[in-house]
Amino acid sequence: MKLADKFSQISSNYSLPWYFYVQLACRCSILKTLWYSVRFHGIVMVGRGTRVRVHRSARIVLASKSLLAIGLAHDTPSGAALRIYPRSQMHVTGRVQIMRACNVIVGYDATLKVGAGTFFNDGSFLSCYSTTTIGSGCAIASGSRILDSDLHKLAQNGEGGPHSPVHIGKDCWIGTNAIILKGARLGDGTVVAAGAVVTSDVPARSLVAGVPARIVRKNISWSL
Repeated sequence: MKLADKFSQISSNYSLPWYFYVQLACRCSILKTLWYSVRFHGIVMVGRGTRVRVHRSARIVLASKSLLAIGLAHDTPSGAALRIYPRSQMHVTGRVQIMRACNVIVGYDATLKVGAGTFFNDGSFLSCYSTTTIGSGCAIASGSRILDSDLHKLAQNGEGGPHSPVHIGKDCWIGTNAIILKGARLGDGTVVAAGAVVTSDVPARSLVAGVPARIVRKNISWSL
């Protein structure tokens, strides 16, 4: 029996040998891993050099048989950073990976939800100050940015606020250096080309590119 068959939390789309998981465990900060796993009643694996700051009034909510891995995979020298501010929540369903050099911020009273099998590749950035939802099976590529807030209020005729929820459906691929801005809604299976800037709704199974992003293909599919 494969290790991933016994422990569904570490299942992957790739066929990985048992010693991969041994190497992964060796990269863990044992004390941080134990502390956050006990505190949030689940498996939270924290890599060496990774900074995790979760306010005492905030929490990470792990669904049954879920795993959150922060700053483990890949060989980028700098660790990841996860900061969760007061009264905010991060919901994790299934196996979610935040690779090294990533920066994830969940601001005051905000909610971040991430589905099973989603991973944030090296150097990606997520800033959640309202509500950000990312479905299962999503690939967030290196250098990409997801922001549900301008952080500063930009109004026209006195209307408009700094925050607006972001929704990314399941099985989406956010390309290298792409930017997802507040109010954007991506349908299931969306592919965002490298360097694109998404500011509005995108239909399911569409490929978008450009600044601002526009649909260039429809009824597409992709796989790892």
